[in-house]
Amino acid sequence: MYTISPYDVGGPGVLLVTGLLSISALTILTVIIAIIEAIVMLLFRWDKFRRSLMVSLLMNAVSTVIGSGLILVFKGSFAWLAIAFILSVLIEGEILFWMKRGMACRNCLVSLAANLASYMLVLLPISLLLGPR
Repeated sequence: MYTISPYDVGGPGVLLVTGLLSISALTILTVIIAIIEAIVMLLFRWDKFRRSLMVSLLMNAVSTVIGSGLILVFKGSFAWLAIAFILSVLIEGEILFWMKRGMACRNCLVSLAANLASYMLVLLPISLLLGPR
C-alpha cells in the first residue's frame, strides 16, 4: 500500500515558516544594528537621533544589499566578515558624506566607530558559540 509521507505534505509549509522567521530575524537584527549605529552617531554629535537613525537604516540597507553575496562567495570561511567590515565602513562612510558633505574626515570616523560597535554585536555571539570549550 502506498502512503504519502507527512514530510512531503508539510515540507512547503515548513519552508515557508522557516523563511518568514528568517526574514523576521534579519529585519529585527537590522533594526537593532541601526539603533546601535545611530547611538554612536549621536555620541559623535553627527546629527539628532531621528536623522541619525534614518541615515543608519539607509546605510545598513545599502551595505546589506551590496555585501549579501559575500557569504556565498566565501562559503565556510570567516574571510567574508573582514571584507564585509571594510566594505561597510567604505559604503556607509560614503553615504554619510552624501548626507553631510563638509565633514569628510568626521564621517569616516563615525562610520568606523559605528561599524565597530555593530560588528561587536555580531561577533560576540559568534565567539561565544565557537570559542574554546
